[in-house]
Amino acid sequence: MSPALTRRLLSLHRWCGLIVSLNVALFAVTGALLIFHEEIDAALGAVPATSHGTSISLARAVEVARASRPDHQALYVFTDPEEFPGAILVGMAKGSSKLQDSKPVTIDAPKGEVLEKVDFDDSFSGVVFRLHAQLLMGPAGSLLVGAIGLALLISLVSGAVLYGPMMKRFAFGMLRRDRHVRTLFADVHKLVGAATFGWNLVVVGTGVFLSLGSTLLQYYTMTELAALSAPYRGQAAVADFATLDDAVASAERASGGRRWSLVALPGSDFASPRHYAVLLHGHEGLDQRMLTMGLVDAKDPTQVDHRTFPWYLRALLVSEPLHFGDYGGMPLKLLWLAFTLATLVLTASGVWVTVATRHERALRRRSEPVDTSAAEAAE
Repeated sequence: MSPALTRRLLSLHRWCGLIVSLNVALFAVTGALLIFHEEIDAALGAVPATSHGTSISLARAVEVARASRPDHQALYVFTDPEEFPGAILVGMAKGSSKLQDSKPVTIDAPKGEVLEKVDFDDSFSGVVFRLHAQLLMGPAGSLLVGAIGLALLISLVSGAVLYGPMMKRFAFGMLRRDRHVRTLFADVHKLVGAATFGWNLVVVGTGVFLSLGSTLLQYYTMTELAALSAPYRGQAAVADFATLDDAVASAERASGGRRWSLVALPGSDFASPRHYAVLLHGHEGLDQRMLTMGLVDAKDPTQVDHRTFPWYLRALLVSEPLHFGDYGGMPLKLLWLAFTLATLVLTASGVWVTVATRHERALRRRSEPVDTSAAEAAE
Protein backbone atom coordinates (compact mmCIF):
# COMPACT_ATOMS: atom_id res chain seq x y z
CA MET A 1 0.00 0.00 0.00
CA SER A 2 1.47 3.35 -1.04
CA PRO A 3 2.10 6.05 1.59
CA ALA A 4 -0.41 8.38 -0.13
CA LEU A 5 -3.18 5.75 0.00
CA THR A 6 -2.32 4.97 3.61
CA ARG A 7 -2.67 8.65 4.54
CA ARG A 8 -6.03 8.91 2.77
CA LEU A 9 -7.38 5.78 4.45
CA LEU A 10 -6.12 6.96 7.83
CA SER A 11 -7.81 10.33 7.37
CA LEU A 12 -11.05 8.62 6.26
CA HIS A 13 -10.93 6.22 9.21
CA ARG A 14 -10.32 8.94 11.77
CA TRP A 15 -12.80 11.50 10.51
CA CYS A 16 -15.65 9.04 9.92
CA GLY A 17 -15.10 7.59 13.39
CA LEU A 18 -14.81 10.99 15.03
CA ILE A 19 -17.93 12.43 13.39
CA VAL A 20 -20.17 9.56 14.50
CA SER A 21 -18.53 8.91 17.88
CA LEU A 22 -21.27 10.51 20.00
CA ASN A 23 -23.96 8.74 17.99
CA VAL A 24 -22.18 5.40 18.35
CA ALA A 25 -22.00 5.91 22.13
CA LEU A 26 -25.73 6.68 22.14
CA PHE A 27 -26.53 3.62 20.02
CA ALA A 28 -24.39 1.41 22.24
CA VAL A 29 -26.11 2.54 25.46
CA THR A 30 -29.65 2.34 24.03
CA GLY A 31 -28.84 -0.93 22.27
CA ALA A 32 -27.62 -2.45 25.54
CA LEU A 33 -30.92 -1.49 27.17
CA LEU A 34 -32.94 -2.91 24.27
CA ILE A 35 -31.16 -6.27 24.55
CA PHE A 36 -32.95 -6.66 27.89
CA HIS A 37 -36.17 -4.84 27.00
CA GLU A 38 -38.34 -7.79 28.02
CA GLU A 39 -36.79 -7.94 31.49
CA ILE A 40 -36.93 -4.14 31.86
CA ASP A 41 -40.58 -3.97 30.80
CA ALA A 42 -41.49 -6.70 33.27
CA ALA A 43 -39.61 -4.94 36.09
CA LEU A 44 -41.28 -1.58 35.32
CA GLY A 45 -44.74 -3.12 34.99
CA ALA A 46 -45.09 -2.28 31.29
CA VAL A 47 -46.29 -5.81 30.53
CA PRO A 48 -50.08 -5.82 30.95
CA ALA A 49 -51.45 -7.77 33.89
CA THR A 50 -54.12 -9.97 32.34
CA SER A 51 -56.59 -12.47 33.72
CA HIS A 52 -56.38 -16.25 33.44
CA GLY A 53 -58.89 -18.32 31.53
CA THR A 54 -60.21 -19.02 28.06
CA SER A 55 -59.51 -16.29 25.52
CA ILE A 56 -62.23 -14.53 23.58
CA SER A 57 -62.19 -14.91 19.80
CA LEU A 58 -60.10 -12.59 17.65
CA ALA A 59 -63.25 -11.27 15.98
CA ARG A 60 -64.66 -10.38 19.40
CA ALA A 61 -61.38 -8.64 20.33
CA VAL A 62 -61.70 -6.43 17.24
CA GLU A 63 -65.28 -5.57 18.20
CA VAL A 64 -64.16 -4.56 21.70
CA ALA A 65 -61.36 -2.39 20.31
CA ARG A 66 -63.72 -0.74 17.81
CA ALA A 67 -66.22 0.02 20.57
CA SER A 68 -63.48 1.71 22.61
CA ARG A 69 -62.32 3.82 19.63
CA PRO A 70 -65.42 4.37 17.47
CA ASP A 71 -63.70 7.05 15.37
CA HIS A 72 -60.74 4.79 14.54
CA GLN A 73 -60.21 2.01 11.99
CA ALA A 74 -58.97 -1.44 12.97
CA LEU A 75 -55.87 -2.29 10.93
CA TYR A 76 -54.29 -5.35 12.53
CA VAL A 77 -54.53 -7.96 15.27
CA PHE A 78 -51.40 -9.15 17.07
CA THR A 79 -50.56 -11.60 19.82
CA ASP A 80 -47.35 -12.74 21.51
CA PRO A 81 -47.95 -15.37 24.23
CA GLU A 82 -44.37 -15.08 25.51
CA GLU A 83 -44.03 -11.30 25.81
CA PHE A 84 -47.70 -10.37 26.32
CA PRO A 85 -49.39 -13.45 27.79
CA GLY A 86 -53.16 -13.29 27.92
CA ALA A 87 -53.35 -10.16 25.77
CA ILE A 88 -54.62 -9.43 22.26
CA LEU A 89 -53.41 -6.21 20.65
CA VAL A 90 -55.58 -4.53 18.03
CA GLY A 91 -53.96 -1.76 15.99
CA MET A 92 -56.24 1.26 15.61
CA ALA A 93 -55.64 4.36 13.48
CA LYS A 94 -57.61 7.52 12.85
CA GLY A 95 -57.80 8.72 9.25
CA SER A 96 -55.04 6.39 8.00
CA SER A 97 -54.74 2.89 6.59
CA LYS A 98 -51.00 2.58 7.33
CA LEU A 99 -49.97 0.11 10.00
CA GLN A 100 -47.15 2.44 11.11
CA ASP A 101 -49.71 5.15 11.96
CA SER A 102 -51.68 2.90 14.30
CA LYS A 103 -51.49 2.49 18.06
CA PRO A 104 -52.35 -0.79 19.75
CA VAL A 105 -55.39 -1.22 21.96
CA THR A 106 -54.63 -3.97 24.48
CA ILE A 107 -57.44 -6.40 25.23
CA ASP A 108 -57.52 -8.63 28.30
CA ALA A 109 -58.25 -11.82 26.33
CA PRO A 110 -60.02 -13.83 29.08
CA LYS A 111 -62.20 -10.91 30.22
CA GLY A 112 -62.68 -9.24 26.85
CA GLU A 113 -61.96 -5.81 28.34
CA VAL A 114 -59.68 -2.97 27.25
CA LEU A 115 -56.63 -2.34 29.42
CA GLU A 116 -56.65 1.45 29.26
CA LYS A 117 -53.38 2.17 31.11
CA VAL A 118 -51.16 0.21 28.70
CA ASP A 119 -49.20 2.38 26.26
CA PHE A 120 -46.25 0.61 24.67
CA ASP A 121 -45.15 3.61 22.58
CA ASP A 122 -44.65 5.81 25.65
CA SER A 123 -43.17 3.06 27.83
CA PHE A 124 -39.50 3.21 28.77
CA SER A 125 -38.53 0.59 26.17
CA GLY A 126 -40.68 2.30 23.54
CA VAL A 127 -38.94 5.64 24.02
CA VAL A 128 -35.49 3.99 24.08
CA PHE A 129 -36.30 2.12 20.86
CA ARG A 130 -37.38 5.31 19.06
CA LEU A 131 -34.22 7.02 20.27
CA HIS A 132 -32.10 4.11 19.05
CA ALA A 133 -33.84 3.62 15.69
CA GLN A 134 -35.00 7.13 14.81
CA LEU A 135 -33.29 9.58 17.19
CA LEU A 136 -36.86 10.60 18.15
CA MET A 137 -37.23 12.14 14.66
CA GLY A 138 -39.68 9.74 13.03
CA PRO A 139 -39.08 8.25 9.55
CA ALA A 140 -36.53 10.96 8.67
CA GLY A 141 -34.56 9.93 11.74
CA SER A 142 -34.37 6.34 10.43
CA LEU A 143 -32.62 7.56 7.29
CA LEU A 144 -30.24 9.68 9.38
CA VAL A 145 -29.43 6.62 11.49
CA GLY A 146 -28.73 4.71 8.28
CA ALA A 147 -26.33 7.45 7.11
CA ILE A 148 -24.53 7.35 10.47
CA GLY A 149 -24.29 3.57 10.16
CA LEU A 150 -22.73 3.87 6.70
CA ALA A 151 -20.10 6.27 8.05
CA LEU A 152 -19.35 3.82 10.84
CA LEU A 153 -19.03 0.95 8.33
CA ILE A 154 -16.52 3.01 6.35
CA SER A 155 -14.54 3.65 9.53
CA LEU A 156 -14.59 -0.06 10.44
CA VAL A 157 -13.52 -1.32 7.02
CA SER A 158 -10.82 1.33 6.53
CA GLY A 159 -9.50 0.55 10.02
CA ALA A 160 -9.33 -3.16 9.19
CA VAL A 161 -7.46 -2.44 5.96
CA LEU A 162 -5.00 -0.16 7.75
CA TYR A 163 -4.38 -2.08 10.95
CA GLY A 164 -5.11 -5.65 9.92
CA PRO A 165 -1.60 -6.34 8.59
CA MET A 166 -0.10 -4.53 11.58
CA MET A 167 -2.02 -6.60 14.15
CA LYS A 168 -0.76 -9.85 12.60
CA ARG A 169 2.71 -9.00 13.93
CA PHE A 170 1.46 -8.98 17.52
CA ALA A 171 0.38 -11.90 19.66
CA PHE A 172 -3.30 -11.58 20.63
CA GLY A 173 -3.60 -9.33 23.65
CA MET A 174 0.00 -8.08 23.49
CA LEU A 175 0.55 -4.33 23.75
CA ARG A 176 3.70 -2.37 22.95
CA ARG A 177 5.91 -1.67 25.94
CA ASP A 178 5.79 2.05 25.54
CA ARG A 179 5.20 4.25 28.54
CA HIS A 180 3.49 6.84 26.37
CA VAL A 181 -0.22 6.92 27.25
CA ARG A 182 -1.24 7.60 23.67
CA THR A 183 0.57 4.47 22.48
CA LEU A 184 -1.25 2.40 25.10
CA PHE A 185 -4.63 3.76 24.05
CA ALA A 186 -3.78 3.28 20.36
CA ASP A 187 -2.91 -0.37 20.97
CA VAL A 188 -6.08 -0.91 23.02
CA HIS A 189 -8.08 0.66 20.18
CA LYS A 190 -6.49 -1.63 17.58
CA LEU A 191 -6.83 -4.72 19.76
CA VAL A 192 -10.50 -4.15 20.61
CA GLY A 193 -11.21 -3.21 17.00
CA ALA A 194 -9.70 -6.47 15.75
CA ALA A 195 -11.54 -8.52 18.40
CA THR A 196 -14.95 -6.98 17.69
CA PHE A 197 -14.63 -6.37 13.93
CA GLY A 198 -16.82 -9.29 12.83
CA TRP A 199 -19.51 -8.55 15.41
CA ASN A 200 -19.54 -4.84 14.61
CA LEU A 201 -19.73 -5.57 10.90
CA VAL A 202 -22.84 -7.72 11.45
CA VAL A 203 -24.55 -5.38 13.92
CA VAL A 204 -23.82 -2.15 12.04
CA GLY A 205 -24.66 -3.72 8.67
CA THR A 206 -27.99 -5.06 9.91
CA GLY A 207 -28.66 -1.70 11.60
CA VAL A 208 -28.21 0.11 8.29
CA PHE A 209 -30.55 -2.37 6.63
CA LEU A 210 -33.15 -1.97 9.39
CA SER A 211 -33.07 1.80 8.93
CA LEU A 212 -34.51 1.15 5.45
CA GLY A 213 -37.30 -1.05 6.85
CA SER A 214 -40.14 1.43 6.35
CA THR A 215 -38.97 2.21 2.81
CA LEU A 216 -38.74 -1.48 1.90
CA LEU A 217 -42.18 -2.24 3.34
CA GLN A 218 -43.63 0.70 1.43
CA TYR A 219 -42.02 -0.58 -1.77
CA TYR A 220 -43.53 -4.04 -1.16
CA THR A 221 -47.00 -2.61 -0.63
CA MET A 222 -46.68 -0.49 -3.78
CA THR A 223 -45.55 -3.43 -5.94
CA GLU A 224 -46.54 -6.99 -5.00
CA LEU A 225 -49.41 -6.13 -2.65
CA ALA A 226 -50.71 -3.54 -5.10
CA ALA A 227 -50.76 -6.21 -7.81
CA LEU A 228 -52.73 -8.55 -5.53
CA SER A 229 -55.19 -5.78 -4.72
CA ALA A 230 -55.66 -4.71 -8.34
CA PRO A 231 -58.72 -6.92 -9.05
CA TYR A 232 -60.51 -5.36 -6.05
CA ARG A 233 -59.49 -1.75 -6.68
CA GLY A 234 -62.43 0.58 -6.24
CA GLN A 235 -64.35 -1.87 -4.07
CA ALA A 236 -65.15 -1.11 -0.47
CA ALA A 237 -62.94 -2.99 1.98
CA VAL A 238 -64.54 -5.84 3.89
CA ALA A 239 -65.60 -4.42 7.24
CA ASP A 240 -67.18 -7.52 8.81
CA PHE A 241 -64.43 -9.55 10.46
CA ALA A 242 -66.61 -12.43 11.65
CA THR A 243 -64.47 -14.83 9.58
CA LEU A 244 -61.21 -13.71 11.21
CA ASP A 245 -60.70 -16.77 13.44
CA ASP A 246 -61.51 -19.19 10.62
CA ALA A 247 -59.07 -17.32 8.37
CA VAL A 248 -56.24 -17.66 10.91
CA ALA A 249 -56.94 -21.39 11.32
CA SER A 250 -56.93 -21.88 7.52
CA ALA A 251 -53.64 -19.98 7.14
CA GLU A 252 -51.97 -22.10 9.84
CA ARG A 253 -53.13 -25.34 8.22
CA ALA A 254 -51.84 -24.23 4.82
CA SER A 255 -48.43 -23.23 6.23
CA GLY A 256 -47.40 -26.68 7.40
CA GLY A 257 -47.25 -26.12 11.13
CA ARG A 258 -46.33 -22.46 11.42
CA ARG A 259 -48.16 -20.22 13.92
CA TRP A 260 -49.75 -16.85 13.32
CA SER A 261 -48.42 -13.70 14.97
CA LEU A 262 -50.14 -10.80 13.18
CA VAL A 263 -53.12 -10.35 10.90
CA ALA A 264 -53.34 -7.26 8.69
CA LEU A 265 -57.05 -6.60 8.21
CA PRO A 266 -58.76 -5.74 4.91
CA GLY A 267 -58.46 -2.03 4.22
CA SER A 268 -55.00 -1.70 5.76
CA ASP A 269 -51.98 -0.93 3.61
CA PHE A 270 -50.62 -4.45 4.14
CA ALA A 271 -53.69 -6.32 2.89
CA SER A 272 -56.09 -6.12 -0.01
CA PRO A 273 -59.67 -4.81 0.42
CA ARG A 274 -60.84 -8.45 0.21
CA HIS A 275 -58.13 -10.39 2.09
CA TYR A 276 -56.61 -10.92 5.49
CA ALA A 277 -52.81 -10.97 5.40
CA VAL A 278 -51.86 -13.52 8.08
CA LEU A 279 -48.18 -13.45 9.06
CA LEU A 280 -46.86 -16.79 10.29
CA HIS A 281 -43.62 -17.71 12.06
CA GLY A 282 -41.61 -20.82 12.92
CA HIS A 283 -41.12 -22.26 16.38
CA GLU A 284 -37.54 -21.55 17.53
CA GLY A 285 -34.30 -19.71 16.80
CA LEU A 286 -34.10 -17.53 13.71
CA ASP A 287 -37.01 -19.44 12.15
CA GLN A 288 -39.21 -17.87 14.81
CA ARG A 289 -38.43 -14.50 13.21
CA MET A 290 -38.74 -15.65 9.61
CA LEU A 291 -42.28 -14.84 8.55
CA THR A 292 -44.37 -16.12 5.70
CA MET A 293 -47.76 -14.80 4.67
CA GLY A 294 -51.12 -16.42 4.08
CA LEU A 295 -53.55 -14.32 2.04
CA VAL A 296 -57.01 -15.47 3.10
CA ASP A 297 -60.26 -14.46 1.43
CA ALA A 298 -62.27 -12.55 4.05
CA LYS A 299 -65.57 -13.78 2.58
CA ASP A 300 -64.48 -17.37 1.99
CA PRO A 301 -61.73 -18.19 4.54
CA THR A 302 -61.14 -21.62 3.00
CA GLN A 303 -59.36 -19.87 0.12
CA VAL A 304 -55.72 -19.42 1.17
CA ASP A 305 -52.76 -18.30 -0.91
CA HIS A 306 -49.57 -19.07 1.06
CA ARG A 307 -46.65 -16.86 0.04
CA THR A 308 -43.04 -16.21 0.98
CA PHE A 309 -41.69 -12.68 1.12
CA PRO A 310 -39.18 -11.35 -1.44
CA TRP A 311 -35.48 -11.55 -0.59
CA TYR A 312 -35.21 -8.00 0.74
CA LEU A 313 -37.99 -8.51 3.30
CA ARG A 314 -36.52 -11.87 4.34
CA ALA A 315 -33.18 -10.12 4.82
CA LEU A 316 -34.97 -7.46 6.86
CA LEU A 317 -36.57 -10.11 9.07
CA VAL A 318 -33.22 -11.81 9.71
CA SER A 319 -31.53 -8.47 10.41
CA GLU A 320 -33.57 -7.65 13.52
CA PRO A 321 -32.63 -10.67 15.69
CA LEU A 322 -29.02 -10.49 14.50
CA HIS A 323 -28.92 -6.79 15.38
CA PHE A 324 -30.41 -7.11 18.87
CA GLY A 325 -29.19 -10.62 19.72
CA ASP A 326 -32.52 -11.61 21.26
CA TYR A 327 -33.09 -14.99 19.63
CA GLY A 328 -30.81 -17.22 21.73
CA GLY A 329 -31.91 -16.61 25.31
CA MET A 330 -29.92 -15.02 28.14
CA PRO A 331 -26.46 -16.40 27.16
CA LEU A 332 -26.63 -14.69 23.76
CA LYS A 333 -27.95 -11.48 25.35
CA LEU A 334 -24.96 -11.40 27.72
CA LEU A 335 -22.59 -11.98 24.79
CA TRP A 336 -24.20 -9.10 22.88
CA LEU A 337 -23.87 -6.91 25.98
CA ALA A 338 -20.15 -7.73 26.28
CA PHE A 339 -19.54 -6.79 22.64
CA THR A 340 -21.58 -3.61 23.08
CA LEU A 341 -19.47 -2.53 26.05
CA ALA A 342 -16.33 -3.34 24.06
CA THR A 343 -17.63 -1.06 21.28
CA LEU A 344 -17.88 1.77 23.82
CA VAL A 345 -14.21 1.18 24.70
CA LEU A 346 -13.35 1.13 20.98
CA THR A 347 -15.13 4.45 20.40
CA ALA A 348 -13.71 6.21 23.47
CA SER A 349 -10.13 5.07 22.80
CA GLY A 350 -10.38 6.09 19.14
CA VAL A 351 -11.56 9.58 20.01
CA TRP A 352 -8.87 9.93 22.69
CA VAL A 353 -6.07 8.86 20.32
CA THR A 354 -7.27 11.18 17.54
CA VAL A 355 -7.53 14.21 19.83
CA ALA A 356 -4.22 13.42 21.56
CA THR A 357 -2.42 12.99 18.23
CA ARG A 358 -3.65 16.34 16.91
CA HIS A 359 -2.73 18.01 20.21
CA GLU A 360 0.81 16.60 20.11
CA ARG A 361 1.29 17.70 16.52
CA ALA A 362 0.16 21.22 17.41
CA LEU A 363 2.63 21.33 20.31
CA ARG A 364 5.49 20.15 18.07
CA ARG A 365 4.72 22.82 15.48
CA ARG A 366 4.75 25.54 18.13
CA SER A 367 8.00 24.28 19.65
CA GLU A 368 9.93 24.02 16.35
CA PRO A 369 12.50 26.85 15.92
CA VAL A 370 11.68 29.46 13.32
CA ASP A 371 14.05 29.55 10.36
CA THR A 372 15.12 33.25 10.13
CA SER A 373 17.74 32.89 7.40
CA ALA A 374 15.38 33.91 4.61
CA ALA A 375 14.25 36.97 6.51
CA GLU A 376 17.85 37.99 7.26
CA ALA A 377 18.81 37.57 3.61
CA ALA A 378 15.93 39.78 2.56
CA GLU A 379 17.11 42.47 4.89
